Amino acid sequence: MSTTSPAAGLEPRRTEAVSGLFDALLEFSRSVRARGSDWATLSDDLSRGDLVTLGVVGVHEAIRPGHIAAKLGVDPSVVSRQLAGLHRLGLVARGTDPADRRAELISLTPAGHERLREARRTMCAALGDRLDHWDVEQVVQATAVVEDLGRRLHEPFSRPLPTTTHAAVKERP
Repeated sequence: MSTTSPAAGLEPRRTEAVSGLFDALLEFSRSVRARGSDWATLSDDLSRGDLVTLGVVGVHEAIRPGHIAAKLGVDPSVVSRQLAGLHRLGLVARGTDPADRRAELISLTPAGHERLREARRTMCAALGDRLDHWDVEQVVQATAVVEDLGRRLHEPFSRPLPTTTHAAVKERP
């Protein structure tokens, strides 16, 4: 009599599938970074970082710089430099938090809202061109999968990650 559960037979298959997903995510990340200069071209010289920062500010009426950094998972100094450039361009406004007069609040200016709308329109059109071989249902499905994956990747790990040495990391062709 076997004591192996039916799920145990699926474990190697799942491990390989997750490994394939990991590799695909690395390639996806490389592709996004490699095309980073395209963002500047498509958005009148705003960098990908500028656009992401504008996007975070845009979903809030006003937000503290430290909260922007936390949402982006970057050091506050990175956000500070980006906000300085966006402020010089007139795309963000700096104000004082009425709840804590020592704290700064960042909001989009009307020009910032317009620039973000235009950049989004342009980039969505470019993405649509890249996905012209997908039907609408495939786009909807991909959106759902990417949204779920993004949520899952933001969750803390439920168990400690195993430590590995560089030599222990599997290389894929």
